[in-house]
Amino acid sequence: MISAVLARRYARALLALSQRLDDVERTHQDLRGVTSIFESDPRVRRFFEAPNIARTEKEAFLERRWKPKLNRNVYGLLVILLRRRRFDHLVAIAAEFHKLAEEAQGITRAIVRTAVPISERQADALTRALNRRTGRKVTLTREVDPALLGGVTLSLDHKVIDGTLATQLWRIRRQLREARV
Repeated sequence: MISAVLARRYARALLALSQRLDDVERTHQDLRGVTSIFESDPRVRRFFEAPNIARTEKEAFLERRWKPKLNRNVYGLLVILLRRRRFDHLVAIAAEFHKLAEEAQGITRAIVRTAVPISERQADALTRALNRRTGRKVTLTREVDPALLGGVTLSLDHKVIDGTLATQLWRIRRQLREARV
């Protein structure tokens, strides 16, 4: 819980700074790159989280390797996290930043799960319908779940619309039970 609150606080500050400097997209890209390295290379993660390695050595590494490649917002965040011994929260902060940045840009993520893959045309039609319905730009992620008998589930804005065959059968069964005299 504390980690989520902390991540949100840092992400909000980073977004506000990025918006003020009109640098949200570059911050978004750089942060995604850094977290990708941090998640994919265990040596990098261990280096930054190791208590036996001096902070000055870690800062020197950041300055030498990442400062020339990163925008100042992301580099500054990394230095602050390092100095406050919160580098282990980087991935959560990045995830929260991406969510807040998309919200600020009017982008909403949706996930559609089906038993079989949906076509590009079906995905485009669903995206257009969701764009109209929400008034925002919807980014659709398609997932195939072979455990579904049929139908679809749609997750959007912390809501799940369940149109699966299993749910429809459950509703029919419930109605039949309630109809008994």
